[in-house]
Amino acid sequence: MSNKLTTLLLLTFFSIASGCKSAKMVAETMPTQTPESIQKFWENQYHEDYFEARGKATLVMDGKNTNLALHLKMKKDSLLWAKVSMFGIGATVLITKDSFFMINSLNQEYMAYDNNYLYQYLGYKATLLQVQNLLLGNAVFQSDKYRYQPEIKQLVGTDGIAINRLTVNEKNRTHHSVLTTQDTTQNAVIQYDAYQNLNNNLVPTIVNLAVKQKTQDLKVVLNYQTISDNTIATFPFSIPTGYKRK
Repeated sequence: MSNKLTTLLLLTFFSIASGCKSAKMVAETMPTQTPESIQKFWENQYHEDYFEARGKATLVMDGKNTNLALHLKMKKDSLLWAKVSMFGIGATVLITKDSFFMINSLNQEYMAYDNNYLYQYLGYKATLLQVQNLLLGNAVFQSDKYRYQPEIKQLVGTDGIAINRLTVNEKNRTHHSVLTTQDTTQNAVIQYDAYQNLNNNLVPTIVNLAVKQKTQDLKVVLNYQTISDNTIATFPFSIPTGYKRK
Protein backbone atom coordinates (compact mmCIF):
# COMPACT_ATOMS: atom_id res chain seq x y z
CA MET A 1 0.00 0.00 0.00
CA SER A 2 1.56 3.27 -1.11
CA ASN A 3 2.16 6.23 1.16
CA LYS A 4 -0.08 8.32 -1.11
CA LEU A 5 -2.92 5.83 -0.85
CA THR A 6 -2.74 5.62 2.93
CA THR A 7 -2.62 9.37 3.38
CA LEU A 8 -5.50 9.99 0.98
CA LEU A 9 -7.72 7.49 2.74
CA LEU A 10 -7.05 8.93 6.18
CA LEU A 11 -7.54 12.48 5.00
CA THR A 12 -10.86 11.45 3.50
CA PHE A 13 -12.19 11.07 7.04
CA PHE A 14 -11.62 14.78 7.52
CA SER A 15 -12.12 16.14 4.01
CA ILE A 16 -15.71 14.89 4.12
CA ALA A 17 -16.31 18.13 5.96
CA SER A 18 -15.31 20.15 2.88
CA GLY A 19 -17.53 22.03 0.47
CA CYS A 20 -17.74 24.12 -2.68
CA LYS A 21 -20.06 26.48 -4.49
CA SER A 22 -22.31 23.71 -5.80
CA ALA A 23 -23.00 20.09 -5.01
CA LYS A 24 -25.24 17.73 -6.93
CA MET A 25 -27.79 15.76 -4.98
CA VAL A 26 -28.76 12.27 -6.07
CA ALA A 27 -32.44 12.23 -7.00
CA GLU A 28 -34.35 10.34 -4.33
CA THR A 29 -37.97 10.12 -3.29
CA MET A 30 -37.92 11.08 0.36
CA PRO A 31 -40.92 11.55 2.65
CA THR A 32 -42.25 15.04 3.26
CA GLN A 33 -41.39 16.01 6.80
CA THR A 34 -43.85 17.14 9.45
CA PRO A 35 -43.12 18.97 12.71
CA GLU A 36 -43.46 15.61 14.45
CA SER A 37 -41.05 13.79 12.14
CA ILE A 38 -38.50 16.60 12.36
CA GLN A 39 -38.66 16.43 16.13
CA LYS A 40 -38.16 12.67 15.87
CA PHE A 41 -35.14 13.25 13.62
CA TRP A 42 -33.46 15.32 16.32
CA GLU A 43 -34.37 12.76 18.98
CA ASN A 44 -32.81 10.02 16.78
CA GLN A 45 -29.38 11.65 16.62
CA TYR A 46 -26.61 9.49 18.06
CA HIS A 47 -26.04 11.01 21.50
CA GLU A 48 -23.83 8.43 23.21
CA ASP A 49 -20.38 9.46 24.46
CA TYR A 50 -18.53 6.57 22.79
CA PHE A 51 -18.59 4.74 19.48
CA GLU A 52 -16.38 1.94 18.18
CA ALA A 53 -16.54 0.16 14.84
CA ARG A 54 -14.55 -2.54 13.07
CA GLY A 55 -14.97 -3.38 9.43
CA LYS A 56 -13.48 -2.33 6.16
CA ALA A 57 -12.94 0.75 4.04
CA THR A 58 -13.02 0.56 0.26
CA LEU A 59 -11.19 3.36 -1.54
CA VAL A 60 -12.10 4.05 -5.17
CA MET A 61 -9.39 6.06 -6.89
CA ASP A 62 -8.34 6.22 -10.55
CA GLY A 63 -10.89 3.52 -11.35
CA LYS A 64 -9.37 1.04 -8.90
CA ASN A 65 -10.79 -0.37 -5.67
CA THR A 66 -8.58 -0.92 -2.64
CA ASN A 67 -9.96 -2.73 0.43
CA LEU A 68 -8.46 -1.96 3.81
CA ALA A 69 -9.21 -3.16 7.32
CA LEU A 70 -10.78 -0.41 9.43
CA HIS A 71 -10.88 0.15 13.18
CA LEU A 72 -12.53 3.35 14.40
CA LYS A 73 -12.88 4.71 17.94
CA MET A 74 -14.48 7.95 19.08
CA LYS A 75 -15.08 9.78 22.31
CA LYS A 76 -17.62 12.52 21.76
CA ASP A 77 -16.08 15.95 21.13
CA SER A 78 -12.78 14.72 22.53
CA LEU A 79 -10.93 12.05 20.49
CA LEU A 80 -11.10 10.36 17.13
CA TRP A 81 -8.80 7.38 16.60
CA ALA A 82 -8.66 5.39 13.37
CA LYS A 83 -6.47 2.62 12.00
CA VAL A 84 -6.49 1.43 8.41
CA SER A 85 -4.27 -1.39 7.24
CA MET A 86 -3.56 -4.06 4.68
CA PHE A 87 -1.85 -7.23 5.93
CA GLY A 88 -1.08 -5.38 9.17
CA ILE A 89 0.72 -2.49 7.47
CA GLY A 90 -0.93 0.90 7.31
CA ALA A 91 -1.54 4.03 9.31
CA THR A 92 -2.95 5.11 12.66
CA VAL A 93 -4.38 8.56 13.21
CA LEU A 94 -5.35 10.39 16.39
CA ILE A 95 -7.32 13.63 16.30
CA THR A 96 -7.99 15.75 19.37
CA LYS A 97 -9.84 19.07 19.57
CA ASP A 98 -6.63 20.92 18.69
CA SER A 99 -4.09 18.41 17.32
CA PHE A 100 -3.53 15.94 14.49
CA PHE A 101 -1.18 12.93 14.73
CA MET A 102 -0.51 10.12 12.27
CA ILE A 103 1.86 7.15 12.21
CA ASN A 104 2.65 5.49 8.86
CA SER A 105 4.16 2.06 9.48
CA LEU A 106 4.91 1.52 5.79
CA ASN A 107 7.36 4.42 5.52
CA GLN A 108 8.23 4.52 9.24
CA GLU A 109 7.15 8.15 9.47
CA TYR A 110 4.92 10.16 11.76
CA MET A 111 3.13 13.50 11.58
CA ALA A 112 2.35 15.85 14.47
CA TYR A 113 0.57 19.15 13.84
CA ASP A 114 -2.04 21.39 15.35
CA ASN A 115 -5.38 21.34 13.59
CA ASN A 116 -4.38 24.16 11.26
CA TYR A 117 -2.80 21.36 9.24
CA LEU A 118 -6.25 19.96 8.47
CA TYR A 119 -7.67 23.24 7.23
CA GLN A 120 -5.86 22.89 3.90
CA TYR A 121 -8.03 19.83 3.26
CA LEU A 122 -11.27 21.30 4.57
CA GLY A 123 -13.62 23.79 3.01
CA TYR A 124 -14.03 25.49 6.38
CA LYS A 125 -12.76 25.14 9.93
CA ALA A 126 -14.80 22.13 10.93
CA THR A 127 -14.68 21.04 14.54
CA LEU A 128 -13.84 17.54 15.71
CA LEU A 129 -17.46 17.05 16.79
CA GLN A 130 -18.70 17.97 13.30
CA VAL A 131 -16.45 15.35 11.72
CA GLN A 132 -17.68 12.78 14.24
CA ASN A 133 -21.27 13.73 13.40
CA LEU A 134 -20.69 12.96 9.74
CA LEU A 135 -19.29 9.52 10.51
CA LEU A 136 -22.34 8.78 12.69
CA GLY A 137 -25.09 10.01 10.38
CA ASN A 138 -25.85 13.03 12.56
CA ALA A 139 -26.61 16.57 11.46
CA VAL A 140 -23.32 18.45 11.24
CA PHE A 141 -24.44 21.55 13.16
CA GLN A 142 -26.60 22.12 16.22
CA SER A 143 -30.34 21.88 15.68
CA ASP A 144 -30.97 25.63 15.99
CA LYS A 145 -28.88 26.18 12.83
CA TYR A 146 -31.40 24.32 10.62
CA ARG A 147 -34.66 25.18 8.92
CA TYR A 148 -36.87 22.80 6.96
CA GLN A 149 -37.45 23.80 3.33
CA PRO A 150 -40.58 21.91 2.16
CA GLU A 151 -40.13 22.77 -1.52
CA ILE A 152 -36.95 20.65 -1.64
CA LYS A 153 -37.79 18.33 1.28
CA GLN A 154 -34.52 19.15 3.04
CA LEU A 155 -33.28 20.46 6.33
CA VAL A 156 -30.83 23.26 5.51
CA GLY A 157 -28.36 24.47 8.11
CA THR A 158 -25.81 27.26 8.01
CA ASP A 159 -22.89 27.97 10.28
CA GLY A 160 -20.63 30.79 9.14
CA ILE A 161 -19.68 30.12 5.51
CA ALA A 162 -20.67 26.45 5.67
CA ILE A 163 -24.02 25.03 4.53
CA ASN A 164 -25.32 21.55 5.32
CA ARG A 165 -28.28 20.12 3.40
CA LEU A 166 -29.91 17.02 4.87
CA THR A 167 -32.37 14.60 3.29
CA VAL A 168 -34.17 12.53 5.91
CA ASN A 169 -35.25 8.92 5.33
CA GLU A 170 -38.37 7.08 6.45
CA LYS A 171 -36.63 6.09 9.70
CA ASN A 172 -36.12 9.76 10.56
CA ARG A 173 -32.36 9.45 10.13
CA THR A 174 -30.06 11.06 7.58
CA HIS A 175 -30.09 9.63 4.07
CA HIS A 176 -27.96 12.28 2.33
CA SER A 177 -25.74 14.95 3.88
CA VAL A 178 -24.22 17.55 1.55
CA LEU A 179 -21.70 20.17 2.66
CA THR A 180 -20.91 23.30 0.69
CA THR A 181 -19.18 26.62 1.28
CA GLN A 182 -18.92 29.79 -0.73
CA ASP A 183 -15.24 29.86 -1.55
CA THR A 184 -13.72 26.39 -2.00
CA THR A 185 -13.18 24.07 -4.93
CA GLN A 186 -14.22 20.99 -2.96
CA ASN A 187 -17.56 19.36 -2.26
CA ALA A 188 -18.77 16.39 -0.32
CA VAL A 189 -21.82 14.15 -0.57
CA ILE A 190 -22.31 11.52 2.13
CA GLN A 191 -24.95 8.83 1.74
CA TYR A 192 -25.97 6.47 4.54
CA ASP A 193 -27.16 3.28 2.88
CA ALA A 194 -27.93 1.12 5.92
CA TYR A 195 -28.67 1.55 9.62
CA GLN A 196 -28.54 -0.88 12.52
CA ASN A 197 -30.17 -0.70 15.92
CA LEU A 198 -27.59 -0.36 18.69
CA ASN A 199 -29.16 -0.20 22.15
CA ASN A 200 -32.14 1.76 20.81
CA ASN A 201 -29.95 4.00 18.66
CA LEU A 202 -30.03 3.79 14.86
CA VAL A 203 -26.40 3.81 13.72
CA PRO A 204 -25.24 3.85 10.08
CA THR A 205 -23.32 0.76 9.02
CA ILE A 206 -22.61 1.64 5.37
CA VAL A 207 -21.38 5.17 4.71
CA ASN A 208 -20.62 6.29 1.14
CA LEU A 209 -18.34 9.32 0.89
CA ALA A 210 -17.80 11.20 -2.36
CA VAL A 211 -15.25 14.00 -2.09
CA LYS A 212 -14.28 16.25 -4.97
CA GLN A 213 -10.96 18.06 -4.53
CA LYS A 214 -9.06 20.33 -6.88
CA THR A 215 -6.70 17.62 -8.10
CA GLN A 216 -8.31 14.38 -6.93
CA ASP A 217 -11.78 12.88 -6.69
CA LEU A 218 -12.16 10.35 -3.90
CA LYS A 219 -14.85 7.80 -3.19
CA VAL A 220 -14.77 5.79 0.00
CA VAL A 221 -17.24 3.24 1.35
CA LEU A 222 -17.03 2.64 5.10
CA ASN A 223 -18.57 -0.64 6.20
CA TYR A 224 -19.04 -0.84 9.97
CA GLN A 225 -19.39 -4.59 10.46
CA THR A 226 -19.13 -4.61 14.27
CA ILE A 227 -20.31 -1.64 16.33
CA SER A 228 -20.39 -0.80 20.02
CA ASP A 229 -21.27 2.11 22.31
CA ASN A 230 -19.36 0.74 25.31
CA THR A 231 -16.96 2.95 27.21
CA ILE A 232 -13.57 2.94 25.48
CA ALA A 233 -10.71 2.70 27.94
CA THR A 234 -7.76 3.23 25.60
CA PHE A 235 -6.88 4.99 22.36
CA PRO A 236 -3.44 3.40 21.81
CA PHE A 237 -1.01 5.71 20.10
CA SER A 238 2.77 5.81 20.47
CA ILE A 239 5.51 6.75 18.02
CA PRO A 240 7.96 3.86 17.56
CA THR A 241 11.64 4.50 18.09
CA GLY A 242 13.42 5.40 14.88
CA TYR A 243 10.40 6.84 13.06
CA LYS A 244 11.12 10.13 11.30
CA ARG A 245 8.88 13.14 11.50
CA LYS A 246 7.41 14.12 8.15
